[in-house]
Amino acid sequence: MKLTVMQHTDTEDLGTIKDWAADKQVDMVTYRPDQGDPIAQLNPAEMDGLILLGGPMSVNDDFDWLAAERILIRSLNKLGRPVLGICLGAQQITKAFGANVYRMPQPEEGIGTVRGTDGSLLNVFHWHGEAMSRLPGSTLLYENEHALQGFAYHDHIVGFQFHLEVTPDMIAEIGAAAGKPQGPVNPGILDHGHQVLAATLDRLFL
Repeated sequence: MKLTVMQHTDTEDLGTIKDWAADKQVDMVTYRPDQGDPIAQLNPAEMDGLILLGGPMSVNDDFDWLAAERILIRSLNKLGRPVLGICLGAQQITKAFGANVYRMPQPEEGIGTVRGTDGSLLNVFHWHGEAMSRLPGSTLLYENEHALQGFAYHDHIVGFQFHLEVTPDMIAEIGAAAGKPQGPVNPGILDHGHQVLAATLDRLFL
């Protein structure tokens, strides 16, 4: 198993997904399309799965590589290959299949909670100024009073608007890079989210 990863900024990397991959003996190859990696040349038929990470850009920006990612997402869907999108990545999935991504009145930043469809609450790290419209045919997974927060599309695509892969150090680095320092985070707050993410990775990719 080898997964393809799209990373869009230095501070929003794989985080705890690296630990999951090491534990499950899953290989990963990371591309930086924002730095010119030629992702349009990738062959979807040779890919076992795709993870799209977050980033500070908008899916509505006129960058060729953003459009190339969306073509790749649609191609993988036709092949039934698994895709996980986180933050920007989830928005890319949404836009790839024709739903809207729009500017929020206020950005959602820092530790917060989302509600699952069973009513359970999950602590997550938010870092987004845009939100997703409901993708027709998708299944709602998470939401809060501000936005749609998570969805499944068919049996092999999942999008999370929030970040479950982060560690306290990552949160500090993300905030510092944006000039928005974040207060200390108790690692225990993130533990359940890490478990939810690992279970999602297991279901999609194993």
